[in-house]
Amino acid sequence: MENKSLTSIKKVTTLSNSMFKDIHKSREMGLKISREIIGISSRSIRAAHRGEYKESQKLIDEGIKKLKSVKPKVIKHSSDINSTFMLDGEKELCEAIFFISFTSNKVVPSKYINIFSPSSLLKGMAEAASELRRTTLDKIRDNEVSESEKYLEIMNEVVDVLESVDFPEGVTAGLRRTTDQLRSVVERTRGDITIALERKELEISINSLKEELKK
Repeated sequence: MENKSLTSIKKVTTLSNSMFKDIHKSREMGLKISREIIGISSRSIRAAHRGEYKESQKLIDEGIKKLKSVKPKVIKHSSDINSTFMLDGEKELCEAIFFISFTSNKVVPSKYINIFSPSSLLKGMAEAASELRRTTLDKIRDNEVSESEKYLEIMNEVVDVLESVDFPEGVTAGLRRTTDQLRSVVERTRGDITIALERKELEISINSLKEELKK
């Protein structure tokens, strides 16, 4: 007598292999695009540091286009694979978007908000604020301490906002740790600005004394 269960075994195995092939293809595509997005985001931030905002925005648009092309395919299999690698690309892209906003004094376009997960948005915002430390130090070196204080104010505001997010780490994907890291960066930056201000006051006092001695 024919063992019908063997037919089921073969059918299920064949079907599963076909599904695995599709899942694997989507995962590999997601990993590839995510790495590309991270690279694009890094170049966008470097362009923004140079004040090349048109180029920076162009790169962001390129990254978003890539994200939109692959995200639905990966999410489709989110119950079968660990798709958190997509969040890395999202976060880096969000960092670039917020960094442009912070350094060019422009509002983040609302069209971007619904593209990303909330954890990617907030962690990207935190990392953009951390990136402002470099901008702040550049301003101090250029003897533009008052400008550096403006960026410190943004950094402080981001910390305050992130500290108000009160959800478990399992929901926010490690946002508390990111916030703690940003707080440390802010404190170091505040110390650098304080030293710069004290040095500036000392220079003013010395120059004033020199002028008095000339009389």
